[in-house]
Amino acid sequence: MTRSRLADPAAIEHLMMLASADPAADEQAFSDLRLIQVVAARFDMDVAEAGCFLNDSSGASAMPPPHHADAVFHGHLQQTLDRYELGCLFVDDAPGRHHHMVRPRGYDYSVDAVNPKEMETWRAEYRKMCPAQQVLAASIIWLYRGGKDRVWLRRVPCTWQATEALGVLRADRALSDWGRLMFLFPGW
Repeated sequence: MTRSRLADPAAIEHLMMLASADPAADEQAFSDLRLIQVVAARFDMDVAEAGCFLNDSSGASAMPPPHHADAVFHGHLQQTLDRYELGCLFVDDAPGRHHHMVRPRGYDYSVDAVNPKEMETWRAEYRKMCPAQQVLAASIIWLYRGGKDRVWLRRVPCTWQATEALGVLRADRALSDWGRLMFLFPGW
């Protein structure tokens, strides 16, 4: 896959700097960029390039994750789920270790099919959340699914422009947690 402007770490770093400082200052430069594209760009980045997700407010340097990257990411994922009250959307019961155990509710994994009642509850809970919670939850779903999702995020708000979504995270003081989640992501 050819790397486009949207997947360019330098462009994402510029976008993150704008979100950290004044997202309205250069919104025109990224008006066509959706948050899903920013999250999906992470899949094509190495650890050094992923440092672009860390912003000045994150308090973290762009050092590669340690050898136990799965455990570190899982720890931050759990903190994020707890801090932003997203636990009603995710369950920690899958086979495996660390973040591989975390998966979205509303799906019967034993038969590989949506559980209609549970999915209805999942979407209702998601819709009740504030925009920053929705941005975080959708980002986690996109990481879990490896890109776009047509299971959980159908008929719910999730088509934000990148500048809008990062501005929402900044306003709710969640931008550094989101950026650290993107940076630490080792794959699902």
